[in-house]
Amino acid sequence: MQVFLYLSVKNNDLNELNAINRLCEHLALNDKSLVLKASGVEFNHSYALYTYECGNYAELKERLKEAVCQKLFDFDALMVQSVPSLKTPGVLVMDMDMTSVQIEGIDEIARCLNVYDEVAAITGEAMHGRLDFASSLKKRVSLLKGGDALVLEKVKSIMRETDGYGILVNGLKENGWKVGIASGGFVQLINVLKDKYDLDLVRANSLEIKDGKFTGMVEGEIVDAVKKKAALSDLMKSSGVAKKQSIAIGDGANDLLMINAASLGIAYHAKPKVQAEALTCLNYSDLSTVLLMLKCGDL
Repeated sequence: MQVFLYLSVKNNDLNELNAINRLCEHLALNDKSLVLKASGVEFNHSYALYTYECGNYAELKERLKEAVCQKLFDFDALMVQSVPSLKTPGVLVMDMDMTSVQIEGIDEIARCLNVYDEVAAITGEAMHGRLDFASSLKKRVSLLKGGDALVLEKVKSIMRETDGYGILVNGLKENGWKVGIASGGFVQLINVLKDKYDLDLVRANSLEIKDGKFTGMVEGEIVDAVKKKAALSDLMKSSGVAKKQSIAIGDGANDLLMINAASLGIAYHAKPKVQAEALTCLNYSDLSTVLLMLKCGDL
């Protein structure tokens, strides 16, 4: 079976050869069996893509996952059976908070309303998979009741896109891909990215607001793990895209169904539970390395 082994080193801090030697030693791979397809430096990453013929893919994949979860490497290594093609239309669906942007939206709203500690504690439990997402969201939103909805503008002003987000999204859309966000967060914040990047899908929750105040309720059905997975499927269907051309990226427990439903599912700087259960992980590189991986796969 031929597999792809992708290495990504942020800011060229580590020699590629040193990285592949360490990886081969840990996985007991014969480095002479690796065929280099592409390597170089782009978007502040040193990267390399190898192909490898192996008869024990599942075993190697599990050993690599264990090493990643134990943080044995200071670089990213992804082992996959196939890489989507950038030259063929595809779809990417991402989480919002701590994936597309570097905030937890509800926590920052809560900070503005002086209920941060209570809300953040519940957020942490939910993202680590220790609380049911829907009930935890209802509980957190209830703590916002009576707060001035104008704080949304303040939160928008501090939202910072995750490094490489614009490079990845623009690079995909330039090649005919469809890009969306499926989030347990709120459309009131996500619309900033939707408008900026002309996103093709937004599936998220909406805070109910009356007379300029939060009611403490969520409008409509709650977007949970099941609905995130459905968002990926819906975008694939509406775009006429096969599964092999699908990517999903997230960091929380409610992203796992979506991540594992995609051809290339990535836990991005994710919680321990997510890293342990996701197909692949990125812990050191930024989002632009996903675009590099697709470019390499087409060579």
